[in-house]
Amino acid sequence: MEADWANLEANPLSIILDKLIERIDHVWFSAVCKNWCSVAKLNHQSQQFRTNVLPMLTFRSKRGLYSIPSHRFYIFQSKMPYGKKICGSSHGWVAICESNLTITLFNPFKNVAPIPLPPLHKFYISQTHKVTLSADPITSPNDYVVVAISNRECCIPFMRAGQTDWGYVHTTNPPYADIIFYKGLVYVAQNNIVSFFNLDHSGNKIINDASLGSVDELGACYVKIYLVKSLEGDLWMVRRLYIANNTKGFQVYKLELDAQSGKLVGKVKLESLGDDVLFIGGCDSISVSASCFSRCLQKDSIYYCSDYNDKAYDPRGPFDSGVYNVKDGSFDQQHFPCDPSFKCTLPSFWVLPPFQWD
Repeated sequence: MEADWANLEANPLSIILDKLIERIDHVWFSAVCKNWCSVAKLNHQSQQFRTNVLPMLTFRSKRGLYSIPSHRFYIFQSKMPYGKKICGSSHGWVAICESNLTITLFNPFKNVAPIPLPPLHKFYISQTHKVTLSADPITSPNDYVVVAISNRECCIPFMRAGQTDWGYVHTTNPPYADIIFYKGLVYVAQNNIVSFFNLDHSGNKIINDASLGSVDELGACYVKIYLVKSLEGDLWMVRRLYIANNTKGFQVYKLELDAQSGKLVGKVKLESLGDDVLFIGGCDSISVSASCFSRCLQKDSIYYCSDYNDKAYDPRGPFDSGVYNVKDGSFDQQHFPCDPSFKCTLPSFWVLPPFQWD
């Protein structure tokens, strides 16, 4: 007797679905038939599923997404221009920077028009380093903010939804390495300085600066800073230590902030990440649950890829990526294979594909 796969009951189908770690496989699961699709929708209504999605790797010169759990490269067609300079990935959108200081926001996962932004003022900005968003322009079309940081200029451009020109926040300690929206404020950081400002206040002066105090560089010749929100809602700073242009270690600090003002009042160096697993690179940094992905992620680990400011091209392929264990200071091999198909590609970056069944 042949099995009636289309009419399997919900319980066995849920067990099958639970074995599929990568969300793109859930999409394929739901496409089998109406019964399987309804089970997928029911399972995806849980808050735990919605808030725990693994990022995927995408490449500036390859059309596709790479899955860390399944070690597969999924061909993915998109109208996003490849080979261009990427200066951010936030809320499913990718920021493309042009030489004329214009920025265009593309969503490679939705059938929506790109969002062209006006050119940045050449008096203030000479090179865009990173762009981030406060919210998804699809779900919050009238209530999102774009902010950017440059490599050396002393201001931070921002633009609210519906505006036709950039505003500029004048800073005191450029250049900043990373920027994040956190609890209604905008935080920027560089080396051991953390600053913040409130875009809701008029004037847009800077900022309140506070030093992390002395930090151990461990012989590094260069340090790159990342800001990330932990699963518990804390603000963390990740310090990436380089020696001879290669990553040699990471340090993670929990930033202690004043509850009223938001000002930095202290730091705690973390020897363990708890249930957090971090994904960092040139995009918005991402934290996911180690317990939810215990079958495919290493606990206490940072999955990192080449930053946009790293060497743009290398014949060996994406060269500075891997997995670092914060607890014991060890490195694992690269999280994707540098086989011939990955040679001569520009550095990769993390994206969170917005898989939805609503």
